[in-house]
Amino acid sequence: MQAQLNCTRRQVLKDISLIVLAPAASAASAAAAADGKFPLRPIRIIVPFAPGASTDFLARVIADRLALQMEQPVTVENRPGAGGIMGTQQLARSASDGYTIGICSLATLAMVPTTLKDAPYDSVRDFAPLSAVASNDMVLATTPHIPATTLREFVAWASAQQSAAFLGTQGAGTSGHFAGFMFGKAAKIRFEPVHYKNVGELITGVMAGDVHAYFGAPSTVLSHVSSGKLRLLATNGSSRLPGHPNVPTFGEAGFPDMQYLNWVGLAAPSKTPPEVLAKLSAEILKALSVPQVRARLEEGGFRVIGSRPEELSNLIRNDVAFWTDIVKTTGFKV
Repeated sequence: MQAQLNCTRRQVLKDISLIVLAPAASAASAAAAADGKFPLRPIRIIVPFAPGASTDFLARVIADRLALQMEQPVTVENRPGAGGIMGTQQLARSASDGYTIGICSLATLAMVPTTLKDAPYDSVRDFAPLSAVASNDMVLATTPHIPATTLREFVAWASAQQSAAFLGTQGAGTSGHFAGFMFGKAAKIRFEPVHYKNVGELITGVMAGDVHAYFGAPSTVLSHVSSGKLRLLATNGSSRLPGHPNVPTFGEAGFPDMQYLNWVGLAAPSKTPPEVLAKLSAEILKALSVPQVRARLEEGGFRVIGSRPEELSNLIRNDVAFWTDIVKTTGFKV
């Protein structure tokens, strides 16, 4: 018992020392950035989804390049849970010193706050945007266990079922959940959402026929489409997917409201020193200008964007307003 008390006491003292030292560390980071020395130690990128997710792939591509440019290790830390809420909340609560940044997206900063009454963070107040890195299409993939090879056939099949079609998602309120709800309203079909812990289990469920459909990033499904384990019916991008010219856009198939920018970016906690934000933003844009980096992201199904912090800030504000209106119009609830 005494050993446990001593261990607990040491942990408390350690936590107190971290709290006391945090302001000094932040001030030191600001001074280092002003002198052009930032970073002086490793940087971590929080990804609010599990390994294997499209955002995890993007973060690792960017991390590898930033490590080369900034001559410091840049590690990826996966913090999945609650459809991206857990990791995003941790980013908001991290030290504002530039050594913790994280993936932000349409789903976590625009959809979650508008669909969840008590979101644990504020999309505008709690984050300092760095850059909109890329966008990726949302594709509708279905199990080959149902007799539908086109979007029109899928709608006809789902409409004829006495019970709802099962829609697999990575969590309540995620972009895939929202996309399925929107498509169900537009096509007048009923989806029953089935929420999985991670994308790996979800894809396995679709391939096995445990659920009938899935809205997600191309990178998570294309290899299974090529092997015949999944069917690809439509994409919400403005153009057809490279390498899949026979797959129509939702707009071409008669569902124009399904086309929207599904962006992914990087942000830091609010109150991060301006000098540090400027350095990080410049390094991210520099990384995105490297042909090999752009090629890897495009191979992963992304369309590279690259933006200044103020452009991402405006994008977040506009999308929060847009999706708030969509939620009111459609009646979507988590």
